[in-house]
Amino acid sequence: MQFGGKHILALFTAYMYWNGDLPLLAYVDFDQRPKPFLAYKSDSPKGEEVSFCDDVDDTRYKYGSFIEVKKIPKTFEDSLIGEHPSPPEPLLTEVENLNSIVRILLPLSFREGTIFPLWQFKRNRKYIIGTCIPFEHYYEADALPVFFYVTTEEPLKAPFIKYAASRPAGEKLEFSNNTSDAKYFYVKIVDVEDLPIVPRDVSPTK
Repeated sequence: MQFGGKHILALFTAYMYWNGDLPLLAYVDFDQRPKPFLAYKSDSPKGEEVSFCDDVDDTRYKYGSFIEVKKIPKTFEDSLIGEHPSPPEPLLTEVENLNSIVRILLPLSFREGTIFPLWQFKRNRKYIIGTCIPFEHYYEADALPVFFYVTTEEPLKAPFIKYAASRPAGEKLEFSNNTSDAKYFYVKIVDVEDLPIVPRDVSPTK
């Protein structure tokens, strides 16, 4: 989309959330018009690789495709300038450490084949790293959304958490620039300016 003199590259998705789904528009602005496809790989020794391309022939990459929006829906325009309905809050659950969050995501990846990202953003001079998990069929609601999070003084610098739990070493959690070692379970860390579903006055535990 073109908006405010910039090319807006966006992903539109949804979370199962209370009564119905919560629409989520994640976007970044870009100076140039992109090519039709985005090629991505995370298992390169030098880290993540991202490029725009005209074809999807190289099987070493995963691809995302762009559609060019001629007229932006008003709902998207409103979102891009920060005007959107205030969604009901998820259940906020601060946990002790990142290990606890990864322990939630690991069985979900086995059962559902889904790996939720960790969103990282700044609030009240601290960094919040967390993920929103929907627990389906909560009483009369479609799902109970729970935002599990930790707080840190400094942002996490690496794009991935890699995790293993095996004998005799037990749990092992590290940060990584790539996903090249197949022995580990990986979680993507996504830096965002804001995550509107988390209330602005959330007060991390000291």
